Amino acid sequence: MNPHRLLLIDDDPAYCTLLKQEACKAGFEVMYFHNLEEGMEALKATRRLKAVILDGRCFLEPGQGGGAHSNFVFHALQQLTDIEHHYNRSIPFCVNSENPEDFREDLDGITRVFLKQREHEKMFAWLKESIEELAETAIRRRFYDVFELVEPYFSEEQQELLIDVLQNQGTSERSGIVTHLAILRRLLEDLVDAGCVLKLGKQPSEYKEGHGSHTRRILEAMHPRVLPAELYVQATNMYKTCSKYGNHVSRGSSRDHVYFPGKYLLPRLVFTFLELACFIFDTQANHKTTSP
Repeated sequence: MNPHRLLLIDDDPAYCTLLKQEACKAGFEVMYFHNLEEGMEALKATRRLKAVILDGRCFLEPGQGGGAHSNFVFHALQQLTDIEHHYNRSIPFCVNSENPEDFREDLDGITRVFLKQREHEKMFAWLKESIEELAETAIRRRFYDVFELVEPYFSEEQQELLIDVLQNQGTSERSGIVTHLAILRRLLEDLVDAGCVLKLGKQPSEYKEGHGSHTRRILEAMHPRVLPAELYVQATNMYKTCSKYGNHVSRGSSRDHVYFPGKYLLPRLVFTFLELACFIFDTQANHKTTSP
């Protein structure tokens, strides 16, 4: 598994470099910015940033004149709360200050405050513990075998989408089901594209021309040499269902029995996807199916 990535917002470039080096030794990656605006934009852009370290005083925006803001932490706290709510995330954060006593009373019960330069080891231990308690980290632990297989072939963004689907597969809200069926379709397309290279030795672009979806054409090319009949049928049915209901509602005539997926369809298709991913990416377990 990739190391956990932290976001550091601090206006001292030398200190950012130092903390990044020490964090690497502790098993973390660090992305840093020297103002709040750029740091929050980075946090919105990727779920790979698992936790945030805030300076006690820092700039609010790039090119800001004057000194660093003393109320920086409270601006940051408000924006972190907004991001958590808007993106349905839980983001551990701490304050790393040369004057920790300025914040401890106000932040008591909210987060930890550490003494800058002196408590790095303690801070990294707290961050590790906080990240390990996140629901998305628990998902990676629960499905460790799956993520171990997909990691060489799926980007960080694709893995985060898979975590999102796994976290929300039990939703009973109509909009949530629709959204995650659409995400699942995208992940299936990514899986089939990766399987095309791995199993067929061809680029997905070679299947772009022709009638219908190139994903369906790749699946047809995989059957039966790569995908046995049972998995081929499951994959095509999954793709058809996700395409039909993902992000839109099927429109039937007034005399039709109108069906909308219930809360058990999404988890069934999620586990179908996991079965396909394990079969396609576990080359040792199914190598015999790929021989001519």
